Amino acid sequence: MALTLTKQAAILTLGNVLTRGLGFLLHLLLARWMGAEALGVMEMANSVGMLALTPVTAGIPSAMSRITAKRDADQQPAVLHAGQRIVLRMSLWLIPALLLLSPTLAWLLGDMRTQPAIMLNAPDILLLGLCSVYCGYCYGQENTLLPAAAEVVEQTVRFVLSVSLVWCLRRASVGTLAALPGLAEAVAAVAVVIILRRALPVAARTLPRDRPLEKQLFALSTPTTVSRLCLTGMRTLNAVLLPVCLRRSGLSAAAATAQFGLLSGMAMPLMMIPGVVTSALCMITTPAISRSEGSPRALRCTMRRLMLPALLIGLLSAAGLYFTADFICIHLYNTPALAPLVRFMCPMTLIFAVHQVQMGMITGLGLQKRSLTGTILSIAVTLVLTALLAPVPGLRLFGAAMASMLGHLTAMLWDALLLRRVRCQA
Repeated sequence: MALTLTKQAAILTLGNVLTRGLGFLLHLLLARWMGAEALGVMEMANSVGMLALTPVTAGIPSAMSRITAKRDADQQPAVLHAGQRIVLRMSLWLIPALLLLSPTLAWLLGDMRTQPAIMLNAPDILLLGLCSVYCGYCYGQENTLLPAAAEVVEQTVRFVLSVSLVWCLRRASVGTLAALPGLAEAVAAVAVVIILRRALPVAARTLPRDRPLEKQLFALSTPTTVSRLCLTGMRTLNAVLLPVCLRRSGLSAAAATAQFGLLSGMAMPLMMIPGVVTSALCMITTPAISRSEGSPRALRCTMRRLMLPALLIGLLSAAGLYFTADFICIHLYNTPALAPLVRFMCPMTLIFAVHQVQMGMITGLGLQKRSLTGTILSIAVTLVLTALLAPVPGLRLFGAAMASMLGHLTAMLWDALLLRRVRCQA
């Protein structure tokens, strides 16, 4: 088992290094070419897009992975078929809803320039939903190579198209610039769906409908989906709340949007650096924990082997960001004023690293419903502290960053208590 986990983690980590490296480079180029204001508009639109994508991408992969891992090989294609049907049915409702509500959502965000970018997220609901089904199915089969290769292809296509479009149209309006990466994402998602669909068994496309299995998948994915909806809903509310708070602190509307772009489009991607490894650990954690659930000793051993690397990765990432903040912000982002904020937010990298692996364990143990309480508490902490701290002229983005860190820390501590109770009972 140790060798299997190591190989899976190595494959996914290598894929993540390539995809996250391209993603970081893309954010860097977009920040330099688009400017902070267009980046802020793009991030506000993305907060709505992520909310629309959550029902088809949040709980489905882990549910697919868990059920596939527990079934014999000849029964696994039925799981794939059921997952595809669930995503198709949800997409029939979500895509028209997003298109019809896009003007209202842009108005709620306080910037109508976000509407084109919001509308371009609509095809991703179906495309990325299918990708989540295929990838979850592969993880349940301990096949990490195919999802890793597909993710590399997706990020490469997205990078090339985004850079080309933004470079060619860099003098376009702010709203147009903000929408271009979304167009590139849709094209990249088409390429990935084609690759994954051709690589997976043809038998799954001709199987009869299995309603009980669909209900089982839906029920298993719902707690994680609800939890993620709360988090992405918080991100959307924050995209509305934070610019308002920044304007209350004395900034103009354009300056507030630019500041939001600094936090969401520049600082936060840096905090996600541990995800290069911890997202790989998270994806292999769910099936590994599910298979160990019947053996208390194996369960404790697996949990310990997965958590210790997450702690080490988070600590090293935090230290690395702290000491390289000036170089990154001056020479890469060309935004020296960002360096103090990056140093201030370094603890977030440790929180993200640990919590990501915790969530994989919680999904593998089926504790999503109990974890939801911690998610709701973290949202309340984040929004209340943002409303209190961000309008203060001397704090602004630092107040918003503090609110975000304390909110995520609340969720991490709650999940740590849940997992500790499981270890003690095992």
